Amino acid sequence: MQRVVRSTCRGWATCQSVRAVHTSTVVQGKRLSNRKAELAAQRAAEAEAVLQAKERLRKLKDTGFLNSLAHPERLFETTQITEEDRAISLSSDSIDESGGDTVRRNADSGQYSCHVKPNEIQLITEVAPKAGGDGMFGTHFLHSPAENSPAMQGDIVRRIVALENSNAKGVVHYNIRRAVETFGRSEGDSGSAEVQAAVWTVRINQMEDHMRSNRKDHQNRRAYTKLLHKRAKMLKYLKRESLERYYVCLKQLGLTKDMVEGEILQPKHVE
Repeated sequence: MQRVVRSTCRGWATCQSVRAVHTSTVVQGKRLSNRKAELAAQRAAEAEAVLQAKERLRKLKDTGFLNSLAHPERLFETTQITEEDRAISLSSDSIDESGGDTVRRNADSGQYSCHVKPNEIQLITEVAPKAGGDGMFGTHFLHSPAENSPAMQGDIVRRIVALENSNAKGVVHYNIRRAVETFGRSEGDSGSAEVQAAVWTVRINQMEDHMRSNRKDHQNRRAYTKLLHKRAKMLKYLKRESLERYYVCLKQLGLTKDMVEGEILQPKHVE
C-alpha cells in the first residue's frame, strides 16, 4: 500500500515535491495485534465456559445415590502399601518368623463383595470362629501361631470378602446391588423403570471412567452412546407412566431433562 502525499502548491504541473509514504507494514501490524487480542479473549471465554459447565455438572451429580456408589480408584488406592505404613508396621514388630514383613491395610470400609451383607460378615467373623473353636480353618497356610486364633481367622475371612480386595467387576456388581436397594419399589424389585435407569447409570459411570483412561477406544465409545440411548428410552417410558416419579428419578441420578429428551450424540471424548 502506497499513499502519495502532495505538497501544497497552486498546480499539479508546477508541483515538484512529491512524497511517497509506505504504510502497509504499520496497518498490517495493527491488524495482527488486534486479531491476537480477539483470539486470546475468545480462548479465555471458552475456558471459563468449560469450567462453569464442569462446576454445574459436579453440583448436579452431588446426590445421595451417586455419592454412595463405590469407586474403584478410591477403593484400590486404600489398599496400596505406602512407605509410611511400612515404617509403622516394622516399628511395631510385625515381622514373622521367616523374616518377612506382614504389612496389611485395614480394608474396613464396611463394603463387601459377593453379595455379603454386614450381618452375614458379623456371623462369619465373630460368631462362627468362637463356635468352632481353635483350628476351625485350616492352618497350613498361616505363617505364625498367633494367626491361628479365632479372632485372626475371622479377620482373614473379612479381608477376603472386603470390597477393597475385589476387582473392578466386583465393584460394579456392588454398585448395581446398591441401585436395586435404593430405587426398588419393593423388596427384590429389579425390574421397575427407576431401577433399570439406575443400573444403566452405574454402567455408564463405569464406561466413562474407562474412556477417560482410553481415549482411542472407539468401539466402547459407540457402546457408551448405546447405553445413553437405553437409559433415555427407559426414562421416557417412566415419564409417560408417572411424571412425579420421573422428576424424582432425574434428581437422584444427577440428570437434567435435556440429557434425556434432547439429542444424544456420540461424544468424541469423555471429560
